[in-house]
Amino acid sequence: MVTGGASGIGEATVRKFAAVCWRTIIADINAERGEKIAAELRSGNCETRFVYLDVSDEAAIEKFAETVFSQDGAEALINSGGILQNATRLTAMRIEDFDRILDINLRGSVLTGKAFGKRMAEAGSGSIINMCSLTTFQAHPQPAYAMSKAALKTLTEVMAAELGPQGVRVNAVAPGYTLTPAMRERIEKGERDPSKVVSKSALRRFVEPSEIGEAIYFLCSAAAAAITGIVLPVDCGWLVYTAYSSAAPPSRSRKAVVLSHRDPTGRKFVD
Repeated sequence: MVTGGASGIGEATVRKFAAVCWRTIIADINAERGEKIAAELRSGNCETRFVYLDVSDEAAIEKFAETVFSQDGAEALINSGGILQNATRLTAMRIEDFDRILDINLRGSVLTGKAFGKRMAEAGSGSIINMCSLTTFQAHPQPAYAMSKAALKTLTEVMAAELGPQGVRVNAVAPGYTLTPAMRERIEKGERDPSKVVSKSALRRFVEPSEIGEAIYFLCSAAAAAITGIVLPVDCGWLVYTAYSSAAPPSRSRKAVVLSHRDPTGRKFVD
C-alpha cells in the first residue's frame, strides 16, 4: 500500500511495484487522480486499486488495515503521503500551519505504521518505508516540515527496533530535490531556480521520481533482507556536496550540467 500514491514520488513508487507484478493499493485523498492511475495500470494487466484514505483519520486507517489483513494481507507499506511548507521563519510561522503539517507528515505515518505494523508483526513479515527528507539532516527555512521529517527518522528507528524481532523491517528514504510535476511547475513559474539546486548537487542534476521508487523497491525486496532502521538519502549527492563545496577551492572552469539524466534539455552553466 502506498499512501500519497496518486501523485509525485508516491505515484512513481506505485508504478515501480506494479511493473514488477506486485498487487498495489493507491491510498490517497485525490480520488479522481488515484482512480485514473489504477485504471491505467489495470489496463496493463497489473492488479492495482484505489482506496480513498485520509492519513489523519485514525478510525479510517484502522478499519482499512483490518480489511486488508482479513483478505490478502500486506507485505509493504509505503508512507509517501505528506505536505510541504513554504519558506518561513520559525518566529513568523503560524501555529495552525505547524499543527497541520505535523498532523499529516508525522502523525499520519505514526497511525499507518501502528495499524499496519502490528498486523505485519502478527503475520511474521513485512516492510515499512517512511519518507524523510534533506531537512532530516540539515537546517532549512521550513521549520514545521523539517521537524516532521527529523521526527520520522526517530520513528523509523524505534519501529525497526520494536518490530524487527517479529520479522518486520522498517526503513526510510530521504529524497533530494526531485523533478516531480509539482517541482516542474514551480520551475516554470519562476518560483524555483534550477541552476541553484543543480549547482549544489554532486551529480549536477535533479533526482527523478522513478529513482526514489527504485530505492524504495530495493528496501522492500529480498536483496535488502538484512537492512532495517536506516534512512537512505537519494539526493544525487546533495548532502555531501553542500558541506564539501563550502570549503572547497573555487573552480576555474564552467561546465554544462543537466537537470536530469533522462532529460538533457535545459542545460545550465555553473561555476
